[in-house]
Amino acid sequence: MTYYLGIDLGGTVVKASVFDRAGVEAGSCGKRTRLISRSAGQAERDVDETRRLTFEAIGGALESAGVKGGDVAAVATTGHGKGVYIVNRDGGFGPGIISTDTRSIEVSNRFHAHPDFDRQVYRRTLQPLWPAHTATILVWLKETQRDSYDRIGKIMLAKDLLRFFLTDDVATERTDVSGTGLWNNVEGRLDIDVLDFLGIPEIADAIPTVHASHAIAGTVSASAASATGLSQGTPVVGGLFDVNACALATGLQNPDELAAVVGTWSISEFVTRDISALQASGERYVIQAHCVPDYWMIHEASPTSASNLEWFIGTLLPDIAEEERFDYCNTVVAGTPGSDVTFFPFLFGDDLGANATGTLWGLRAGTTRDQIIRAVYEGVVFQHARHLNRLLKVVPRPRQVRFAGGATRSDVWMQLFADTLGTPVSVSPATELGALGAAICAAVGIQDYSSYSEAMNAMTGTRHTFTPVAARVEELQQKQQRFDRAVSDMVPVWSRYAPSQ
Repeated sequence: MTYYLGIDLGGTVVKASVFDRAGVEAGSCGKRTRLISRSAGQAERDVDETRRLTFEAIGGALESAGVKGGDVAAVATTGHGKGVYIVNRDGGFGPGIISTDTRSIEVSNRFHAHPDFDRQVYRRTLQPLWPAHTATILVWLKETQRDSYDRIGKIMLAKDLLRFFLTDDVATERTDVSGTGLWNNVEGRLDIDVLDFLGIPEIADAIPTVHASHAIAGTVSASAASATGLSQGTPVVGGLFDVNACALATGLQNPDELAAVVGTWSISEFVTRDISALQASGERYVIQAHCVPDYWMIHEASPTSASNLEWFIGTLLPDIAEEERFDYCNTVVAGTPGSDVTFFPFLFGDDLGANATGTLWGLRAGTTRDQIIRAVYEGVVFQHARHLNRLLKVVPRPRQVRFAGGATRSDVWMQLFADTLGTPVSVSPATELGALGAAICAAVGIQDYSSYSEAMNAMTGTRHTFTPVAARVEELQQKQQRFDRAVSDMVPVWSRYAPSQ
């Protein structure tokens, strides 16, 4: 039987999963990566440690699936976008900065406020510059850590790092590089004028070869084969940004559907052939390349999703056994129909340029822990809806939203999304959507399927569709509107009292 291996490097975990030609997950293994956060806003990981954990995850996935390395026909990688992984001029590794790092927020705010930003940068890159953008981080490194910046030889993104571990080749890929803020998405090239405006023209030499997502970009090396159990010479394709991977894994192909990812980041997305309405809107949407030829990926996002619950569980539920905490929270939310508490899920940053913080609003002496847990679930939903509603200014209301991410394991959370959005929510039978999207990419790369459409039709499906409960929709949408107004009102407060970076 033919199998494909997808590997996904997220903000906190590296996962490897084995899939067959029908997209059925045969086995999976995840390893939690250590967050380096020694100063305010810092979010880095140790590259050598990540290599070891990646190899362990691959070996664990093969063992879990009961397959040998020779049974794997191709490998593809995916991972968080933005951030940067640096290869120094001497061949060693510099910082591995992940997408929740916010130390460059002052840089991003400065560029956003620049009167020439739209003309000189956004209209070329189609990227507003968040603190997590590769371009913004590189500017910050040049201004604050010049020695580290001057040592840069090449830069890679998360999934490029995984591919490097397997092939020893330094390269990048189109969906990821199009989201860095360095790439002219209108013309499909590195833009030297943008680099000049940002003040980092020398970084042009650090951009490695750019592959297509499904192009074979290398093969498994002898050392990687020895460390993982894969066969030397197994094809490794270019891979893709995890947002694009989730679009593939949810089967997102039609203009009347949207997808949402509930993971480290809160992401709402759609794919389209025509971006003229977005370009003419006068607003800064995130527009970048999709792996499917002739399509664009548009998404709204912020680091405000299920990682907030992960923090809450780890910090405030010490009396519950660790392996029982997620199920405990789901049971609590199902049994707590409402809460007067509002949670603003900005523990790891925001999309507002306000340096917002995680905030509980409405606490009183009688507030219970159950009500706070319910508020955390609702706050993540409301933030997702903020992104979705912004997309709805330029696209029709979808007939359904296809969901991916760890939160899809919670039926009560998915029903809460459906009730708040007033739109059916579907979830995939696969549990590792990023890895499945990568596997689809691998299958197309070795021509087991003639197109992405054929591969998606064969390898994706729907586990369940959650239909909005009419009696709950109006109440939750009123709470949503209250949440939106409160966020707008709080922006100047968060900005004024932002902790120093």
